[in-house]
Amino acid sequence: MRNLSQYNFLKIVEGRDYEFLINGYPFTLKEAVHLENGQFHSPHKYYFKGCRYSTLKISDTKISSHWSFQNCHIDELVVSSSSVASFEFKNCVIGNLIYKSNNDAGILEINASKINQLEYLSNTKFKTLHIGCDNFLDKVNILDNGAANTEESNFYLCPEEFNAIRIERLTSSVLEIGTFGEYSNLFLNEVIVDHLRLKNCHSKNSEVLFKKVRPRHKSEGVLQFLDSTIDVSVFENDFIKSYPNVEYANSSINSKV
Repeated sequence: MRNLSQYNFLKIVEGRDYEFLINGYPFTLKEAVHLENGQFHSPHKYYFKGCRYSTLKISDTKISSHWSFQNCHIDELVVSSSSVASFEFKNCVIGNLIYKSNNDAGILEINASKINQLEYLSNTKFKTLHIGCDNFLDKVNILDNGAANTEESNFYLCPEEFNAIRIERLTSSVLEIGTFGEYSNLFLNEVIVDHLRLKNCHSKNSEVLFKKVRPRHKSEGVLQFLDSTIDVSVFENDFIKSYPNVEYANSSINSKV
C-alpha cells in the first residue's frame, strides 16, 4: 500500500493523477489532510478502495464530484462550511464522521459501515441523508438540519444496530424509518416532514419517542405504517391527527404491546 502526502492526495482529487483515475490503488494518508478554501469540480467519480486515513478535514470548499469510500479505515472525517455533491461510505470503519454547518450537504449515503460517532449538525440544506440497515452505529446526533430545504429532500434511516440516535429540529420532504426493534434508543423532536413512512418498526422493549413531529403543509401530510406494531405511547397525543392522510398496511397502533 502506498503512503501519500497531502500533495499527492490533492493531485487525485484535482483529477491530475491519471493512474488513480484509470486503475485506482489503495493508499495510506501518512499525515492529517485539510482541504480548505478549495474548489473541486472534476467530472470524474472518485472510488477510494481499501484506503486508510488518519484525519481528513474539508472546510469552506466546493466539491461537485462524487466521492465513494469502500472498505476504508478512517479515524476522523470532518466536512464543514462547505458545499458537497455526494459522499458514499460502504464497508468502512470510521471513528468520527462529522458534517456540520454546510450550506449544501448534498448526498450522504452510509451502508454496511461501523461508525463510533456520527454528527450531522446545522446543515442548512441537504438532498439525501441515507443511513442503511447494515450499519453499526454507536452514537448519532442529527440536529438542526434542512432549514433552507426548498427542493425535495429525503432522509432514510434504518437503525437496525445502534446504541443511541437523537434527531432534533429537522426539515425534510420525506423521512423513512426502516426498522427499529427491541432495545432501540431513538428520539425525535421538532421534526417537520411531509411524508413520514414507518416500515417494519416494533416498539416492544424499546425506548423510542416522537415529539412535535408534523408535516410542513398539514393539508398534504402523509403518514404510512407498513408491517409495524407500535405502542401509542411512542407518539405525542396529536401526532397521528396532524397528518390528514394516514395509511396502514399490516400494521397496528396499540395501547399496550
